[in-house]
Amino acid sequence: MHGFQVERPGSADVAEILALVHASDIAAVGFADFDESEVVAALGASWVVRDRDGLAVGWGYLDPPAAAAEEVSCEAYARPGADPAVQAELVRLLLDQLAERAPVTARSAATPGETAYIRVLEQAGFAFERQHARMTRPLTGDEQRPDPVPGYTLRRLNSGELVECHELLRTAFTGAGQTFPATLGEFADTPGIRWAETLVAEADSGDLAGAVVSSGQSPASDEGWVKWLGVLPGHRGRGLAKALLAGAFAAYAEQGLGRAGLGVDTTNPTGAYRLYESLGMTPAYLTNIYRQVITG
Repeated sequence: MHGFQVERPGSADVAEILALVHASDIAAVGFADFDESEVVAALGASWVVRDRDGLAVGWGYLDPPAAAAEEVSCEAYARPGADPAVQAELVRLLLDQLAERAPVTARSAATPGETAYIRVLEQAGFAFERQHARMTRPLTGDEQRPDPVPGYTLRRLNSGELVECHELLRTAFTGAGQTFPATLGEFADTPGIRWAETLVAEADSGDLAGAVVSSGQSPASDEGWVKWLGVLPGHRGRGLAKALLAGAFAAYAEQGLGRAGLGVDTTNPTGAYRLYESLGMTPAYLTNIYRQVITG
């Protein structure tokens, strides 16, 4: 790129990249919605663009970064007012990386107001797929632990159940159009996960039927974050998802947090969006999800 330098970032660049992403978030949705652990997790599969003065003006990354994933988020951030060529170059580099993993499905997100970035994605071969909501709700501090669900026990995840929990969530997310760690290693090493807070629903048979996994957001956000919530198809329709979510909200309130948040596909066939609305959650903003199949 004329007038710009493209390079691989290192750990010393994390703070500058996070500031760039926060500036982009604030311009797009009004508040910072990215935390340091997410930058660290994606650093090894990312690129940074610097201007003539050495200032980072763009950052693009793949998530998950490992080659085993069949579906990958491909995201490019730019400082407000930056030349659209910055994001276009980042998307090109990321798609070149994905071509080495083909076949693979790439997805990228843009708010409806990010028209310049949407044009970049469309010109790179992405097509609109669906809409995603970033949802939130205030916590009063009076949130209660859920009532028992007949036939199930809600409890904390045991340390020896990580394999079963990964398989449960992987199965629950199949066909949902969301990226999820393909391997146990990626799942276990996801930065920011609060494994001690993971709540599972155990059927009377002894098998795990559902789980809710939380992660830490920025300390300044005062928000508990639902990273993954899933119930196996054969156990749906019995109130498990609602009970697991209520348990997570109660745990956040007990920690003194002021809000709960999560992301969801507004057209999720499981009815997740309606469930979250019924629990008092509202969309903080909407993003369009774009998709492209990379064949090589």
